Amino acid sequence: MNGQLLATARPYLQILSLFSLTPPPSSYERSHRSWQWKLLMLIFSCYTCCTCLMSAYVCYVNSVVLNTEVQELKVEDFTFALGTVSKVFYMFVLGTNSVYMLIYYRKLGRIYKEISSLELDIDAAFQLFGNQRKRSNFRVYLFLRIGLWIIFLLAALPRLTICLFTKFMSWHNKILTEFILIVLEFKSIEYTLFVMLIHELLLRLRHKLIQLQQELTVCEQHDLLQALVQAIRKNKNLHARIWKLVGEFEGYFMLPMMMLFLYNGVCILHNVNWAYIQALNPKDPCRFWRIGFLLILVFNLLIPCWISHNCITTYNSFGRILHNIRGGSGLVTPQLLKMVLMEYALQMEHLKLRFTCGGFYDINLKYFAGMVASIISYTIILIQFKLQAMLEAKQAAKRHLSLPSNSKMKT
Repeated sequence: MNGQLLATARPYLQILSLFSLTPPPSSYERSHRSWQWKLLMLIFSCYTCCTCLMSAYVCYVNSVVLNTEVQELKVEDFTFALGTVSKVFYMFVLGTNSVYMLIYYRKLGRIYKEISSLELDIDAAFQLFGNQRKRSNFRVYLFLRIGLWIIFLLAALPRLTICLFTKFMSWHNKILTEFILIVLEFKSIEYTLFVMLIHELLLRLRHKLIQLQQELTVCEQHDLLQALVQAIRKNKNLHARIWKLVGEFEGYFMLPMMMLFLYNGVCILHNVNWAYIQALNPKDPCRFWRIGFLLILVFNLLIPCWISHNCITTYNSFGRILHNIRGGSGLVTPQLLKMVLMEYALQMEHLKLRFTCGGFYDINLKYFAGMVASIISYTIILIQFKLQAMLEAKQAAKRHLSLPSNSKMKT
């Protein structure tokens, strides 16, 4: 794991490995035949298995508590089914992530190696043209997006959800459930971190392309033109490698991110349903905490969609830069330059950048807006079913009261 990008991301990867979401970064720096690597992977494997078993236990405990609450409040419609599905996702999301870590351990190593290789190749290929992009900005950028969000989740998520756990759950079960909830939401942070690494590679490559564009505007020598054309061709090859890296990245995160989006969507519906049940209860102490938890679930899906959308926007901006590249005034017909720009433009036409979950749906702001609209639609349908059930219950109660009065009149 060489390079400045991975060195900057390393503290966050270590935090994620503490929550059994990704293998320890140091496991990719040792030989697979060394006893240190075998011991490290044995400890991490046992810890990951314990986390999966803990999620199964938490799923069982929360299902039992949910059944008790439903029976006490007498809301045995689909509240129990919706709540059970959201609890079962505890086990499925963590189980899926653990299986993917095992199957794609070497693929993640290749992703690390390609990120490091791309960073070094971008710096080495354009040393003669322009200055380097400020690298300190990426450290600050990563802290503002990833570091602060980790701190916020660790501080706010337990505070917002501890009130939602009822008196039927013991304190040690509450703590275990809090841990599982944090692990689930941190998967979004891991995905966002890798997207930001890819985005930084694109920003550096775009910075080099802009510098080449500036050099070409004042280029008056044929030898310099050939050197610049070769640099643009290298830029094109690196651009294609980043696109291929996104494909590797998509394969690694396909099923875990799909499960996370499904879990957050079901959990949002379950909490809206529970908020509606408790709406008529003046003694409900969790009303505002429940709203805060819903906002965290929504924003934890918004952030990866937003960062992915920014990355796609940066990728597409290469086409506008290519369109504006012109040769110096002394060059009558820079045919060589035209050919390489045409190759680059055709490559961009064929290699469209998309962040998807195996092609099932895209991860961008457009998909996020559609997902929010779907959740609102399901919420409206949910409330309509609830209102219909309340009206039927009232009508049944009126009929039940009218029967004794009719029998007294007959007697």
